[in-house]
Amino acid sequence: MKRYHLTTFGCQMNEHDSERMKGMLESLGYAESAERDRADLILFNTCSIREKADERFVAHLGEAKRLKRADPERIVGVGGCWAQSVKDEVFERFPFVDVAFGPGQVHKLAEFLTSDSITAQGFFEFEGFTGHLPAKRAREFQAWVQISVGCNCVCSYCIVPSTRGREVSRPADELISEVRRLAADGVKEVTLLGQNVNSYGRDLPSETRLTFAELLRWLDAIDGIDRIRYTSPHPKDMREDVIRA
Repeated sequence: MKRYHLTTFGCQMNEHDSERMKGMLESLGYAESAERDRADLILFNTCSIREKADERFVAHLGEAKRLKRADPERIVGVGGCWAQSVKDEVFERFPFVDVAFGPGQVHKLAEFLTSDSITAQGFFEFEGFTGHLPAKRAREFQAWVQISVGCNCVCSYCIVPSTRGREVSRPADELISEVRRLAADGVKEVTLLGQNVNSYGRDLPSETRLTFAELLRWLDAIDGIDRIRYTSPHPKDMREDVIRA
C-alpha cells in the first residue's frame, strides 16, 4: 500500500482543504504516514499570507528535496496559496517538485496521481469548490464548510486577492444540502469558511441569493446541528441582521 505524508501551513481554509486531500487520497488507496521519510507521496499545503509560514515551509521543502534525491520514484507535491503565488516559476526554482496546484484545484491532485504523466504538472485556475470530495475529518462531530473563496477587498497588507482570486460564493442550496449530510453523519458543529463571510451571496443570481444572515438561519434550522461558527468576517460588511441571527 502506498503512503502519503501531508504537512499543512496557514489558516482554517487550508485545514479544510487538507481534510479533502486526505479523504481523496485514502479513496485512492493511500494510507497516511506519520513519518515523511516513509511516504511515497510527500505533500505540502502552503500559506502565503503569513511570512512565518513561508519560512517554515521552505525549510520543510529542503528535506523533501533530500528525500526525493534518495528515492527518485517518490512524488513531491505542493498546493495552496504559496504554490499559486509562484506558479510561473515553481518548477524552475524547485525542479524536484512533481505537481503543484493552487487552492482551487485540490481535486487535480487525484487526476495527476491516476494519470500516466511522467512530467511535472501545475494546476492554477479555479475550477470550483471541493464540497463533493471525500474528507477525513480531524473530529467526528466537527466539520468545515466552505461558503466562499477569494476576496474583493484590496487591502494593502493582504495577498489573498492575488492567491485566491475574486470572491466567489457557493450556491445556498449546495451549502444547505452539505450541512444536512454532515448532520446525518453525526456532525454537531460546523464552521463556515470564507475570506469575507459577511459578503456571502452578493455575486449570486438575485433569484437564488441568500444574505449571510439568511444562510445562518437556514443552517440553524437543520436538525442535529448544535453550533455554527464562522471565519473570517470583515468589519466593513458586518450588519445588524448577522448579529441578530
